[in-house]
Order: sequence, then structure tokens, then C-alpha cells
Amino acid sequence: MPITRADVGCWIIKCNPATGTDYFGTLDRMPSTGVSPTDLHPDSWCLSARSRRRTLVREGDLVALWVTGPKYPGIYEYGWVTGVRPDEPAAGPEFGGGKDAVPDKLHYQAIRLGRAGHIARSLVQATPELAACEQLRAPMMSNPSYLTDDETRGLAQLIAARQSAEQLRAARWDTLL
Repeated sequence: MPITRADVGCWIIKCNPATGTDYFGTLDRMPSTGVSPTDLHPDSWCLSARSRRRTLVREGDLVALWVTGPKYPGIYEYGWVTGVRPDEPAAGPEFGGGKDAVPDKLHYQAIRLGRAGHIARSLVQATPELAACEQLRAPMMSNPSYLTDDETRGLAQLIAARQSAEQLRAARWDTLL
């Protein structure tokens, strides 16, 4: 059954470092002075051109980045959507077909949890509110995935154990606690 906006507490955007996005390399290259890994930063990720869900995403929606793969999978960023706009035209079946297919890009502001502070998949699996979430049930699903309101509150509790109230407020996740 298709989801509606009422089903969504938070969008999950996935990145797989094994398939071209060097997320961990980006973390390693972050400056050691100046920008803190817990400062808000802008970013964007492609949404599947084949997914109807991309039409449900709205500015202000909560979002979290899930890094997949065999090493250190889990939630690495949390924040909110700043917009969804068409990306550059792309050719290829991964975007839904021919040369005219144009994926949307979800733009967001987020706080990075970093390697040491990320919410590991094993912790998500062990958390009752998150144990049946879509990301665990259908890990290969294209972007975006989602958490329900209850699942989002469960994730917010896990993040709050690692982040200050100020950081939660800056990322717009403070209202969930």
C-alpha cells in the first residue's frame, strides 16, 4: 500500500560508500579546526525518479542520512529538508530510463554525528521503536525511505543521548522529545 504524508515522521536518505559516494572520505577530510562535525551543513542527495515518494517530500520535513554497506552502517546525519529540485538531466536506467529522465535532488541542512557518534544499525535493530522500520525491512529500497512518527521519536531519543539540546534545536529535532 502506498504511503501518504501522514505516515511519515522523517525521511531517510541512503548513501552507499561502496557505490561511488565516498562518505567516510568526506568525513576524514573535514577540517580539524574551524568547522565542527556537529555544525549545521548543507547537503543534497538524489531521489529515485521512479519513486512516487519524491512528490511527498516538503520543505521543513525532518530527514536523516543512513550510510549503508558492510562497514559501520547506520544514521550519520539528522536535520531538515530545505527543498526538492530537479537535478541535472541524467541518462541511464538508474534514474528511471532514458536520456530524458531527470532525478530530483533533496536538499537539506543537517548535523553530522560522525563515525564515533553515529547510530549504528545494531542499535537501531535493538531499539523497540525502530526494530521494524522500513530501512531494516527493505534495505535496498531507493531514496527516499521513511520512519513513522513513533520511529522518528525513537531515533530522536537515540540522537539526544549523543547530542546537546542546542544541537537538537539547531537541527529542528528538539520538538520530538
